[in-house]
Amino acid sequence: RGPKMDEEELQRIYQWVDEIPLSRPKRNINRDFADGVLVAEVVAHYYPRMVELHNYPAANSLAQKIYNWETLSKKVFRKLGLSMPRLEMEAVSNAEPMAVEQLLRRLQIQLAKYNLRRRSQQGTPGSGDEGSPRAADSHGSPS
Repeated sequence: RGPKMDEEELQRIYQWVDEIPLSRPKRNINRDFADGVLVAEVVAHYYPRMVELHNYPAANSLAQKIYNWETLSKKVFRKLGLSMPRLEMEAVSNAEPMAVEQLLRRLQIQLAKYNLRRRSQQGTPGSGDEGSPRAADSHGSPS
């Protein structure tokens, strides 16, 4: 399920998510993010036109959670170059420890790459309706 995350990486992920206004409070990140709604909101925070939030109803049943993740994967993650295998959908939906953190780390990286691609295509720094996830410099070579 990806490389293990150290405490510093975890704190960076939690801090990043805390900076994004979400529709419901975060009490237990694994449970809170299990239905895909908050992950859709994270993407919408940076790229509002990429995510139609009404497609992601809050869900308690495993089937509806998986449906939300499949929709996110097809409609949003694909555009970002992020793949989410069925096993990962199930792990996140079942609130398995570290499953959502691993996904959020990959999402943060892909959002940063997507932002860089868009900026290089447009030739202007930061035009449009998006902010920049400050992930581009949170990994790689130590400063």
